[in-house]
Amino acid sequence: MVAEQPIISNMPIRRQIVIALILVLLGIGVLALPAAAEGPRVIRFGPGHGPSLIDLVGIVLVTPGGLWLLWRIVSGLGAARLPTGALFGLGGGFGLGLGLTVASVFGDFTGWWIVGLGLVTLVEIFLLAGVWRRA
Repeated sequence: MVAEQPIISNMPIRRQIVIALILVLLGIGVLALPAAAEGPRVIRFGPGHGPSLIDLVGIVLVTPGGLWLLWRIVSGLGAARLPTGALFGLGGGFGLGLGLTVASVFGDFTGWWIVGLGLVTLVEIFLLAGVWRRA
């Protein structure tokens, strides 16, 4: 009996990136629905924060797509041959963005999640463009 390889490993890198981006964008579209259409919160994280049932559907789409993108970025990082200082700056920017996002949710710092996710998104786009070029 011959063991079959997973479908993902046979798929070209650019196709993987496109499918992961579609999942993320669909999830963001669901998460961006107006609060009036969402219904009551299922879980509460803090004052004014917590997902509704519709938000959970968006999270179910964004999570695998986002993790797939991160896996493609990390697995292609060695081929990018970025200098140590650039990697440190990108890692610092990503960490700062993620920290601002988490702090805004749990500490109720209104509006700072936009800055945090914007920073994380810029770092990911930069690295993803490098992976795309080398694919």
